[in-house]
Amino acid sequence: MEDSVLLYTDNPELKEFDAVVIRTGPKFVVLDKTGFYPEGGGQPSDTGKLIVNGEEVRVIKVMKRGKQVFHYLSEDITIDEKVHGVVDWNLRFKYMRLHSVEHLLTGLFEALGSGPKVFSSFSQLDFKPSEIDEEMVETVRKMFNEAVELDAPVDIYYTSREELDVGDDKRKQSFLAKIPKNIETLRMVKIGPFTETFCMGTHVKSTGDIGKLKELSMESKKKRKKIVYFEFEDI
Repeated sequence: MEDSVLLYTDNPELKEFDAVVIRTGPKFVVLDKTGFYPEGGGQPSDTGKLIVNGEEVRVIKVMKRGKQVFHYLSEDITIDEKVHGVVDWNLRFKYMRLHSVEHLLTGLFEALGSGPKVFSSFSQLDFKPSEIDEEMVETVRKMFNEAVELDAPVDIYYTSREELDVGDDKRKQSFLAKIPKNIETLRMVKIGPFTETFCMGTHVKSTGDIGKLKELSMESKKKRKKIVYFEFEDI
C-alpha cells in the first residue's frame, strides 16, 4: 500500500497543497501526500477542507494509521480525484505555539534539575519525582520570557538512531525505546540553546512566535510529584 508523504514535517507553515486520493472509504480518504497534521504526540489533528471539482468538503479529523494518513470528511470523495487541501491556519498556528511552549518549558525545567517529566499537555507538565519549588518556577518564568525576546530559531534536522546520544536522560531513553526499531531516521527539534528532542509535531519557526507566559504556577502532589500549569499570551 502506498505511503502518504508528510508535507508538514519539513514545512509546518504550509497552508495549501495539491494531492490525489489513493484510498477511500465511508467519509474518509487517504491522499498520496498531505499537509494536514494527524492527531498524535499530544497534539490534536488539523482541520480544514479539501476542494474537489470546485466543491468544498470539510476535513473534520486526521489520523495516522501505519504509514498512511486518514482524513475524515463531511462527505465522500471518489478514488483518483485530484484535490486541493486547505489547512485551518489559525488552529494550526495555535497548536504550533502550544507545542513549542511545551517543549521550551520542559527543557528549561529539566535544565534546572526538575526531575523527569512523566506527562504533558497544552496546559500542564507533570514531573515525578521532582525538586521543583516556587523559586524554580519564577526562574523558569524569567528564562522563558527572555527566550521569547531573544527570538531564537527553532530548527528541525534528522539523525540516525545510532548517532543520537540521550545520555542519562531516562525520559528520553524510555521515549526512544518506544520508537519502532525499523525507524532508523529520527526527526529532531532544537529550540535555540534551550532544548533539543525528537518529535514529529509542528513548531513555530522561532521563539518570538510563541508569545510570553500569561501564567505559570505549581502544585505539589503526593510522592514528590509536581504539576506545573501554564498559559501564554495572545500575539
